Amino acid sequence: MLAVDDLCIDAGRSRIVRHVSFEIPAGRRLGLLGASGSGKSLIASALVGALPPGITCTGRIVVDCHDVAGVPTPRRPRPARPAMVFQDSATALNPMVTVGKQLRTPDASALLERVGLRDTERILASHPLELSGGQRQRVCIAAALARESPLVIADEPTTALDVISQARVLDALREVASLLLITHDIAVAAQLCDHLMVLDSGKVVESGSTAAILDSPESDLVVRMLERARAADPFRQLVAR
Repeated sequence: MLAVDDLCIDAGRSRIVRHVSFEIPAGRRLGLLGASGSGKSLIASALVGALPPGITCTGRIVVDCHDVAGVPTPRRPRPARPAMVFQDSATALNPMVTVGKQLRTPDASALLERVGLRDTERILASHPLELSGGQRQRVCIAAALARESPLVIADEPTTALDVISQARVLDALREVASLLLITHDIAVAAQLCDHLMVLDSGKVVESGSTAAILDSPESDLVVRMLERARAADPFRQLVAR
């Protein structure tokens, strides 16, 4: 489904992401973890063909058997365009167009129900800014499901949401069969992902099954992530689902 080999991302002469390789076969949910500035979001941009101007990539990105490294979204074949859930739902959705017109599918109500939204007729008739942050993010997930892409990439989808909204967004993402979840929160990744990959300054410092990494972290970075997560919520069990 997705194979990334020796991916490097550069801004001029500065290398931001260094020799990253991973695979997401059908049915895998991979959590890509790292602090701000570690290169996570640029990897997502490279995967969907939306790198900012002046940023280039080398290596191989194979989506559905198509090598699309460096190829912008409009020039890719449709099967090689993963669906994307952006961090800021307020800007990901057009504020001037109703949710129903943005989903543009006959089964829009059913899609909203799949991501845990009720009162679907009201939501379809609403503009995005009339909804809460958690509702908007679930609309974005519904839009990704409407694409019927075999792979969904979600970039920090729970940032700035309250605990209840976070839980509902995670429940909605469980509708996705194959997922790349980008997050700085190892507790969020542990709830949703079966594999984890951890970046530090653009390099992979740890990669493996979620259970193995939580049980026996090998890097100081992951140890610190776990300590912060447990300190923030000592009653939360960090286990893979």
